[in-house]
Formats: sequence, structure tokens, C-alpha cells
Amino acid sequence: MHAASYGLRIVEHTVPARLEAGETYGVRATFVNTGTMTWLAAGPHPVHLFVLIDEALYQKVPLPHGDVAPGGSVTWHFALRIAAPGAHRVALELIHELQAWFSHHGAPAVSVEARVEPAIRDASGIALERSLARNLWHYQPSSGIRRLRDGRPIPLFIAKAAGCRVWDPEGHEFIDYTMGWGSTMLGYADDRIQRAVGDYLTVTAPLSPFPDPLEMEVSEMIAEDFPSAEMVAFGKNGSDVCTVAARLARIATGKRQILSCGFHGWQDFAVEPKGELHKFRFNDPPGFRALYDQHRRDLAAILIEPSGPFISPDEGLAGDADKGFLEMLAEAARDAGALLIFDEIITGYRYPGRSVQQATGVIPDLTCLGKALASGMPLAAVAGRGSIFHAGFARTHYCPTFKAEIYSLAAARAAIGIYRREPVAEHIWRTGNHLKAGIDTLCRERGIRGACKGPPFRFSLVFDEPDPIRRRLARTLYIQELLASGVVTVSGVMLPSLAHSEAVVGETLQRLSNVLSVMADAWRLNDFDRRIEIPLL
Repeated sequence: MHAASYGLRIVEHTVPARLEAGETYGVRATFVNTGTMTWLAAGPHPVHLFVLIDEALYQKVPLPHGDVAPGGSVTWHFALRIAAPGAHRVALELIHELQAWFSHHGAPAVSVEARVEPAIRDASGIALERSLARNLWHYQPSSGIRRLRDGRPIPLFIAKAAGCRVWDPEGHEFIDYTMGWGSTMLGYADDRIQRAVGDYLTVTAPLSPFPDPLEMEVSEMIAEDFPSAEMVAFGKNGSDVCTVAARLARIATGKRQILSCGFHGWQDFAVEPKGELHKFRFNDPPGFRALYDQHRRDLAAILIEPSGPFISPDEGLAGDADKGFLEMLAEAARDAGALLIFDEIITGYRYPGRSVQQATGVIPDLTCLGKALASGMPLAAVAGRGSIFHAGFARTHYCPTFKAEIYSLAAARAAIGIYRREPVAEHIWRTGNHLKAGIDTLCRERGIRGACKGPPFRFSLVFDEPDPIRRRLARTLYIQELLASGVVTVSGVMLPSLAHSEAVVGETLQRLSNVLSVMADAWRLNDFDRRIEIPLL
């Protein structure tokens, strides 16, 4: 290809000339395509940014927002970490995959002689070093960056959690809205749950060859609280029980296809459908009907999160349960000889009346429970009609080792008792509505086009930005600034708990006020890229 095809101009870069060994830095680089070739993001010959340290490839960073036509510009955001002290050369090169290095055709490249100083290793730094060597698979929205340029900390590890607050190993405190990924509905380290577990810790092992009578007691409590629950089987997470529910449906009906709305875990039936699991949109009767008509002859189950399922990062969470839509699904399942399965892993005990099925009167054949079931301890359950269990449970081959672990069952008995005695769900909905209204007001006051979406027990701020590039930039900056302001979320999703008091909500909204002021300035000045210090989300 002619050399003129490979033209570029370096607008800026933020590769630091001085670094601390082992510290991760956010770097951005902006290039303009001054050549005649369109830089393609995909295909056999895409264009990538190569980051090299001492001439060895450190990482390959793809184009972040699609193709870049001649005259267009692009900004990459990536994380940079050098472990060894001393002098190092950091280079940024554009590569036309399997074709050419741009610099070989006369285009410029970035080259920085970086001095890496020895660093005093603190607990988070040591843990990050171990993570990079042994265990990468955890929540890390900042890609290892733990301080912004102004010094504000971003958590990478948590050493303590109590109530609705968490602390990193260096003692920085954060208001938390992940609440153990939605599992800790009463707040972290609730005294009543701690005591319930502690009582069993002193008298018995977690597992024995036969079940403890407590397992039967908790089974009865679930059967009393959920209209669909005649029989119960336990697991350790939502993926366990959603998978066994799908197997039960296929055994009970002799059919294979499942129509699904929501997230049902990481196991094969949910993420590798191979043509046997088909997604429909929440509260969309025409869309459901079209899919249903295609698969009703071989339909085993309709599986749905009945309130507020996650749709996408751009759309956020869906709305609340619609009784008419759920009734339509129930009728469709009956007509096809299929089972209706409610995934109430999030909504179980978090919804008014303890469940969507209780609140709406639409009773599924099977129900999946988890998250708040044991308020932070690992426990899940599948519950449903006895005839389904008696006919098919043995054929599911479901026998996880830790399903009858006693400490979690002790926590569940205590938690369910609290949910029955105290208005936990009502507090969560009141708190969530207060937060949603406050955030929406802050957006209006600052001229930000955005609103909270999702029911009050699980919601996120979604920006009404038509440009997908600016929407992604806004989402990244928002998550960055939330973390730096001391508010931890699930990629922006907030799950209030009993521990979030009115005072905590006020503190949260004050922090959000500052975050949204930054967002408003970024929109006004159109300088999102300059403000973002973490890789794009």
C-alpha cells in the first residue's frame, strides 16, 4: 500500500515520564488520520494501537469507537503499569494488522523515556501484584488504576465491610450500593446474622453426611412465603438453581426450547444456548408472541426476571412488573404445555409482599431464589410444584457438595425471620425512590439529559445521549467520578439496603451533586476524553 495511506498526526498523549514501580496509570493518546486509508476497527486487517515497553509488546488496544475515516480523530484510553524500577522506553505505534507498521511508512510514533522509581508497597499494591500473577477474575472497573491524577483513591480491594460502607486496606471509606452483588439486603455484618452463624459455628461442622433438621425448617419457611413453593432444593448461587430449574422443565415437558427474559447466570444453558434459549424483551407482548409462535411446539419453559431485568449498558434496567404481561406469559406457557419459571433471585424478599408472584397473583410453576435469601451468606433455592420435583428431580443429577451447608441455612432462618417481622422491602423501596428522585432532580438542575431507570430496588442513571460515542464516554466518566467520590456501584447500578438510612441517602446525593457537576461541565465543554483517566467501559 502507498505510504500516503499511512498518514497520522499525534495530537497529544499522557504517557508519564516518571512512574512508581507497580503503580497503574491511566493514559490517553489522540491521533488524527491524515492518510488516505480508513482505519478499520474489524475485519482481516484492522488498525490497532500497540503499546510497547522496551520494544516488547505490552498490550494491543483496538480502535474504541469503530472505523476512523481520513480526517477523523480517535482517542484511546488504556492502563499502563511497569513493575521494574529503572529507565524504560514506552512507545505507542499504530499497526495495520498483517500489513504494516505506520512508522515504517514515515508516520510518527510516540516514544517516551520513562523513569520508574521504586515504590513503597502497601496492602492494595501487594494484592494487585498477586492478582496480576494469579487471579484476574474479579470486579475491576478501573483496570487496576487506584488513584486519579488529583490523588483521589479508587478501591481495588476491600478489607472491611459494615452496614452500607466498605473500607479498602489503606482505610479509605466508601458508601456501597453493590451490597455484595445484591445479596446483603440487611447491610454488611448485621449483628443478627452474625450471631445466627456464630451459634452454629461453635457446635457443628458446615457439612455432614445427612442434612441438619434446620434445612427442613428453612424449606418450610420458603414454602410458607412463596405461593409457588411446595417443594424446595438448595444451591449456593443463582446459576445453580436456574440451571436445575431449566433441567426440571425439560424433563417435565420432554421439550427443549426456553424463552428467556433477564439474566439467569453463567452456566451453559444460559450463555451457550446453541439454539435452545431465545431472548424476548421485557413487557413487550408483540415481540414475545412472535418468538412464542416460532417455538411453542417444542417449548419447555418461559423463564423471566419478573421485575426490572437488566437490558443493556445504554438502556439500563427495565421497568416494574406488569401483571397483564405476566398473566399473558402464564397463559402462553399453559397453552404450550410448558412451565412458567420466575427468576426471583433479585426480587425474592426485596419486593412488596416478599415476591412478585405474591404481589401480582401470577403464580409460576417454579421459582428461583438467591441473593437476599441468607443476607450475605451463599445460599440459593429452587422451589415449585411438588409434582414437578417428584417426577423429575432425580433425573436432573443435581447434587452440589455444599448445597446443605449449615451456616448459610442458619443465616437464612435469621434473615427470613427479620423480613417477616420488619418492613425491609418497604424501606428499600422508599430509599430507592428517594435516591431516584434526588438524582433526577440533580440532572434537571444541571441540564443533563438523563434519568434513573429501573424499579427502586435496583436502578441506574441512563444518559439520553444520541451519539453512541459520547454516550460511552459519559458512562465511563460517570463511573470513574462515582468511585472517586466514594460511591461504589455495580457499573452504575444501585441496590439500596436496610442499612442505607435517610442520612446516608443525603450524603450520597451530596456526592452525586459533585459528580453530576463534573458531568455537566464535560458536556458543556465537550472534553470527556480529557477528564477520563480509566479505560473506557
